[in-house]
Amino acid sequence: MKTMSVLKDASERLGLSEEVLLRESFASYLREQKRLLMAERFEMLSRYGVNSSEELKRRIEQGEILEHPTWEDYIEFTNLEDELIYLDECLHSLDAEELSG
Repeated sequence: MKTMSVLKDASERLGLSEEVLLRESFASYLREQKRLLMAERFEMLSRYGVNSSEELKRRIEQGEILEHPTWEDYIEFTNLEDELIYLDECLHSLDAEELSG
């Protein structure tokens, strides 16, 4: 079955418009991605015993934590935080669209 055919069939069976089904499915996907990234973030925080990327950076700069491979982890951590912000923005946009439409 083609994707659009499956979408049409599922929306009819669930009693939802295709638009609502797509929006809800996308929001669910974004929330799951956010959950996975937050778990990864928690693992990194726990690994270094810090509460934020700023604290990790400070501890590296002060020599409390070895620079290698921690700088690479710090970069990964900040990228992860950027991705979480992006996912939040997407979810907020979907919520705003739902409220207005």
